[in-house]
Amino acid sequence: MKYRNPYIRLFVYMLMITAIACLGIALYGLQNRMPAGYTIDEWHVGGITYMEFEQQLTEHTQLVRQQPIRLVSTLPDLKLPAFTATMEQLGLRVSVEDALVPLAQLRTGSPWTRAVSRWQLRERHQALRYEFDPAVLHGALLLQLSTLYGQQPSPAQRVVGPTDEISYIPDRPVNRVDETALLQQLQKEIRPLGTRDRISSQSEESVEPIDIPLSFVTQKPDLTLSVLQAQGVDRKISEFSTPLMQTSEGRLHNVRSTASTIHDLLMKPGDTFDYATYIAQTEARFGFQEAPVIVNGKLVPGIGGGICQVSSTLYNAVLRAGLTIVERRHHSLPVSYVPLGQDATFAAGHINFQFRNSTDKYLLIRTSVDDRQMTVKLFGQIPIDTTYAIESHTIRTLQPEIRYVANPTLSPGKKQLISEGKPGYVVDTIRYKKQADRIISQERISLDTYAAQPTIIAVYPTTPSGQPDPKLQPAKPYEVPLVEDGIKGPVYR
Repeated sequence: MKYRNPYIRLFVYMLMITAIACLGIALYGLQNRMPAGYTIDEWHVGGITYMEFEQQLTEHTQLVRQQPIRLVSTLPDLKLPAFTATMEQLGLRVSVEDALVPLAQLRTGSPWTRAVSRWQLRERHQALRYEFDPAVLHGALLLQLSTLYGQQPSPAQRVVGPTDEISYIPDRPVNRVDETALLQQLQKEIRPLGTRDRISSQSEESVEPIDIPLSFVTQKPDLTLSVLQAQGVDRKISEFSTPLMQTSEGRLHNVRSTASTIHDLLMKPGDTFDYATYIAQTEARFGFQEAPVIVNGKLVPGIGGGICQVSSTLYNAVLRAGLTIVERRHHSLPVSYVPLGQDATFAAGHINFQFRNSTDKYLLIRTSVDDRQMTVKLFGQIPIDTTYAIESHTIRTLQPEIRYVANPTLSPGKKQLISEGKPGYVVDTIRYKKQADRIISQERISLDTYAAQPTIIAVYPTTPSGQPDPKLQPAKPYEVPLVEDGIKGPVYR
C-alpha cells in the first residue's frame, strides 16, 4: 500500500526504523557472549560464550592456585629440607567474584539494561585481586618446618647463688622464617590469568615449580639478658630474719604460704607493695589454717595466725634498705619475734602494710622459711657504701591498771586473780643512714604506743551491806572484733 500523504509515509518509515533499532538493541543485549574487547588480567575473553567463559575461568584460576612453589633454606647450618607446596596451600586467595559480577549484569534484567551493560563493558579491563592469608601461610610453615618451629626461645634467667651473688643465664633466640618477606616474594611470583597456556591436557606434576629462597629472622624471648641487666638487680642490699619459736603446724603453714607468695616478687622503680593483695592471693592459693590471732588486743584462737611475722620480717628488711614506708602500724600487743617498735601488723580492711620501691632500679624480694626462722632478702641497687641502721628505744613504760569483775560464786570479801597485767610501752624508732660507717642523716620512723594489759580480779558483786561493790567498773560497750595477725577469729571448740 502506498501512502500519498508524505507525512504519513514519513511516520511509517520512522516506525519501521525504530522497530528495527529496538530489535537490534534487543538482539545485542540478549547475546550469550562476552562483550567485545573484554579482558581479565592478561586473558582476552571478548566474544566467547558465557559457558566457555565459566569453564575456562575455572581452568585459569586453577592454574594460578596450583602453581607449585619450592621453598629452599639459605642457611646451611639449619639443615632444613626444601619443600614444595602450591600457591593455594601457601594461602593464596583469588577473587573470582570480581570476574563473575559483569557476567551477572549481562544475564539479568531487560534486553535494554543488558544492552546498556554490554556497551559499557566493551573494551573493559578487569584485574582480579590476589591475596595471601598470613595465617594459612604460617600454618603451612608450621607443618612443613616442624623442627624449626618446635624450637622456642628461652628467656634469660637471673640466678641468686648460695652466697647471694647474682649471675645470669643468657637468653637463647631461635630462627624463624621471615614470613613478611616471604609473602612479598610470593606476591611477585603470581602469574595472572592469561599469562600461561591452558593445562587441561597437562598433569599437575608437569608444571615446573618456582624456587623461592627462604630468608630468616631471629626471634628473641621477651626477657633478654640486656633487659634483665638493665633492671639493676646487682646485689643483696638488705636482709632480716625472725625466729620461729614454738610454732604450731597451722602457724608454720601460714608463714610458709605467705612467704612463698611474695618470694621472687620483682618491683619496678616507684611500685608500691600492698600486703593486702598478697594475703588475698595466699588465701586463694593455699588457704589459711588455725593459729592464734589478736582480737581487740587479746590473743585468741583464730585462722591465719602468723601472717604478721611475714610482714614484720619484710618491714625490717625494707627499713634496712632505706625504702619509703607508705603505711604501717604496730600490733596492739608486743610480739616476741622482733624488737618493740619494729613490727608491722595487718587487719583486713583496717590495717595494711605498704612500702614503695623508692630506688631508681628494680627490687627483688626473696624469702625462705625453715624450722628455725624466716628470712627476707632484698636485692637491688643502692650506693655500695650506704647502709642503714635501726634503733628502737622505750621512752616510757605504762603500768597496768587493775580491773574488777563480778563473780557471784565467790564468798563476800574474797578475790580471785583472773589474769596478771602486763606493762605497756611508748617506743621511739629511728633510722640512721650511714656512708662508710659514718652517720650522715637520721629520721624518726615511728612513735608507737603499746597499751598496757590490765590485771583482772574477780570479786563478789556486793559489799556486806548489800550495796554494789564500788570497785566494779560498768560493763564496757561492745567492740566490733578487729582481727590482727590473721584473717578470722576466734575459733572455739
